Amino acid sequence: MKQFFRYLFVGALALIPLFVVIQLVFWVKSLTIQLFDFVSSYTNSGLYTFALFIIIISLLVFIGASIEKAGKSFLISTIDRLLEKVPALGTIYSILKKITELFKPNSKDMKREVVLVEYPKEDLWVPSYVLSKHENIYVLFVPTSPNPTSGYTVIVDKAKIKATSLTVAQASQFIVSMGADFIKKEEISQIINEDCKNKGRLENDR
Repeated sequence: MKQFFRYLFVGALALIPLFVVIQLVFWVKSLTIQLFDFVSSYTNSGLYTFALFIIIISLLVFIGASIEKAGKSFLISTIDRLLEKVPALGTIYSILKKITELFKPNSKDMKREVVLVEYPKEDLWVPSYVLSKHENIYVLFVPTSPNPTSGYTVIVDKAKIKATSLTVAQASQFIVSMGADFIKKEEISQIINEDCKNKGRLENDR
């Protein structure tokens, strides 16, 4: 009986990813239907609503293509300039834009630095995104699992961090999987092991 429940438990665990994906598909489907019904209540026509959705999707594709090819979109740039002039709202918009820029899958993503920092105390290492820096002072965003968009902003000295070759996408994948997807584990393990050895030498010298 114990073995039966063990097999049942293992089988259930194996199907959890599939169950989550199915639930996500149903959620997107439900959200789309609700949005379609909401818009239809104003247009009073399924045909007009469908045409409106096609126009919106085409506009999003056009904006995305413009940003990918030219690095910017005239429409988005115009919206940026208008909202920047609005007090309070412009500040919130600017902050949200910088956060979304961090996770955008473009060339800037490859240039965004991902480092290791000891947080919340020594000998506990977490991947962090470099938001900005001045001389030896770094401003880092320390994401929390399993949601990489939430976390803490910390200011540290350059000596307290370790550079890595991780991209934002790879670091986010590690965070979302709660460490189960240990990307570039050889590199990260080497960095931490070398730091432990250096700390050991300092202790011996004392």
